[in-house]
Amino acid sequence: MSNLLFIDIETTGLGDNAGLIEIALIPYIDGERKPHFQSYIRPHDGATLDAKAFEINKINVNDIWSFPDAKDVIEDMLKFIDSHECIFSLAGHNVAFDTKKFYRFMCRNGHYSSYLNRFRPGDICTLRIAKDCFKNKRNKPEGFSLEKLTKFFEIELINSHSALPDIQATIDLYEKLLPMLSIVQTQKIESLSYQDMKRKYMDMRYVQINPDGDFFVTAEATKNPVILRFIINELYNLYGVTGYEKV
Repeated sequence: MSNLLFIDIETTGLGDNAGLIEIALIPYIDGERKPHFQSYIRPHDGATLDAKAFEINKINVNDIWSFPDAKDVIEDMLKFIDSHECIFSLAGHNVAFDTKKFYRFMCRNGHYSSYLNRFRPGDICTLRIAKDCFKNKRNKPEGFSLEKLTKFFEIELINSHSALPDIQATIDLYEKLLPMLSIVQTQKIESLSYQDMKRKYMDMRYVQINPDGDFFVTAEATKNPVILRFIINELYNLYGVTGYEKV
């Protein structure tokens, strides 16, 4: 299995204009968790502030404007990621939410290529793994939220909806789920997304080439960071494309 970077974020809301206000990362390399990165982040100007979000993450809305600037956080975060000298697959619980918000955050701050060049396609989601594990079992958790699953497995989760405790519990959950997966199921999780995406996304709807031999990834592909990372990875594997420029 590839090296994983577990991610959890807290935001000012659920909409597209919500701002990131906390991020936590834990590398998981060769089956071992490494020291974490965690930071609060001042949201972008005009970010939507949803009172429900602050009720859930327990962050005081009056404090967020004193949080570190996004560009400083990104600089420290990229140094942290690069210090491990490997390409990661992102992982988490319901990780699609985190990757979508994280991608928007990076693009909003001018780090479009920084995002693409550091992460592989095919995110690992403990929510999907858990549903797969319990599909044909009678003894099931009451639900598949992180809170329900940690309760079922008797995993300690203190201060839920805070990024670092959530991500630590997610890795504990991941380690509980792995023994439940057969070799076939594990291969399915790692390879199914690749096969499906190759069949669906390496076509003219997403990738075009001009008479000069320049590749263009269409706007349709850029809407989904997972699809986009897959296409960039395939262009490298198939054609040796290593440089990217947003136009």
